[in-house]
Amino acid sequence: MKVKQISISAGLAISLSLLATSPAFADQKGPTPAATDSGDVFKSAMEKFREDQKAFQMAAKEYEAKRREINKAFKDAVDKATSDARNFNAPGQSQLLKRQGVVAKQNAILAATAIRDAAIDALGLPPTPPTPPVRGPKSEKGKKS
Repeated sequence: MKVKQISISAGLAISLSLLATSPAFADQKGPTPAATDSGDVFKSAMEKFREDQKAFQMAAKEYEAKRREINKAFKDAVDKATSDARNFNAPGQSQLLKRQGVVAKQNAILAATAIRDAAIDALGLPPTPPTPPVRGPKSEKGKKS
């Protein structure tokens, strides 16, 4: 008798659970308002991204131009120090004078390096590219069986 009651109650519970579930995933033929709204939101986000991308490209070009100017000034200073050191060397020079010329060249290069590093630090970090917008999850279309 107890086995019969358990099997009847189990069967009743299973049948009620099957009846209680309603079809939650009905086929939707047309676009939902949420889908069209998310499409509009994505389009506006994509337009903003394109504008941000153009602004980033302009900022990156300006940043690189400034860096090139700084590096050109550094290269000119190093070239001048090297040229001065070559001009300072003369045949028959004493070891002390040669060493003084090398030290002067090294000091000029160190000063140019410090100036370049300070200018790059003052320039700041390079611009960061914008992140592209992310589409929302795609809604699954009804599959034919």
